[in-house]
Amino acid sequence: MLGLMGTLIPLGPALMGLSAGNVEALASNLVIAFSTTVLGLFAGGIAYAIMLTKRRWYVQDLSDMEYVARMVA
Repeated sequence: MLGLMGTLIPLGPALMGLSAGNVEALASNLVIAFSTTVLGLFAGGIAYAIMLTKRRWYVQDLSDMEYVARMVA
């Protein structure tokens, strides 16, 4: 969400610069917009990798508990 917000917020001034013929303002705001998109995707990728790792741990723990319960019963 932060990547999307970081993309959309600078697009307003970028479009204003485009309509005024200010290519420098357009370029600088587009660089900010695309940089925040890349950072947002990177942060999302890290969060996804952490989630997958934790899910694997939980599945393994559940499997271990089920095995112990079958051996006790």
